[in-house]
Amino acid sequence: MITNIVESSYLFSKNAWSIQALLPQKKLNIQKEYKIFKLGDLISERKESVTLNDNDFDVNYIGLENIEPKTGRLVSFVPKNGNEIKSTCKRYSIGDILYGRLRPNLNKVYFNNAINSGVCTTEILVLVPNSDIINPVYLAELLRTDVINQRILRMIKGAALPRVSMADLNQLELPVPSMDKQRELSLVIEKKRNELEKHIQIAKNIPMDIDQMLTTSFMK
Repeated sequence: MITNIVESSYLFSKNAWSIQALLPQKKLNIQKEYKIFKLGDLISERKESVTLNDNDFDVNYIGLENIEPKTGRLVSFVPKNGNEIKSTCKRYSIGDILYGRLRPNLNKVYFNNAINSGVCTTEILVLVPNSDIINPVYLAELLRTDVINQRILRMIKGAALPRVSMADLNQLELPVPSMDKQRELSLVIEKKRNELEKHIQIAKNIPMDIDQMLTTSFMK
C-alpha cells in the first residue's frame, strides 16, 4: 500500500484534487552540473485572447491537430480565414512554446521558430521562455521527454477530457544546466531535427520513386 502525508493548506489551495498528484513522487536523480528549477521560474504565460471575424485573412492558426505527438512537428498547417475559426483564440509570437494542455499524454509541444505571429486554440498554453536563464530549444525538447511527460501526467484533472492547468504546470520541476551547456545541447538538438526532416522527406519520396521505376520499366 502506498501512503503519503499532504498538508491541509495544499488541499485547500486546489480547485480539484487528483489522486496521482497526491501520491509521493521520486526526486529527479540529476547530474551535478544541473539545477532544479520550477517551470514557472523559467517562463511566463502569454494570455492575450482574440475573437476573429470575416475581415481577418490568412491567419496563422494552430490547433492541436497541427502539432504532431511526441515530435512537436507542425503538420497539415495552412493559414485560415477568420470566419473559419469559430471560437476565441490565444495569440502567440515567434520564440514561444505552444503546449497542448488537453490530453497531455499525446505530448504535443511545439517550439515556434518559424511564424512571426498567429493565434491558437485555447487548449494550447502559450509559454514565453525567459531567454536569460533558459534556451527555448532545450526547454521544448525537455518537455517532450518521456521522463518529464510522465511527471506532467500526474497533474491531469478530468476523466472525459483530461487537462493540465497552467497553475500546476508552473510547479513542474525541471533539470537545467548552465546556459553554455544548454546552447551546446540545443545545437545537437537542431542538428538532429534537421536530420529528421531530411529522413521524413526521403520516406515521402519512396512511393513516387517506386512508381516511376515500375512505370519506366514497362512503358515505351
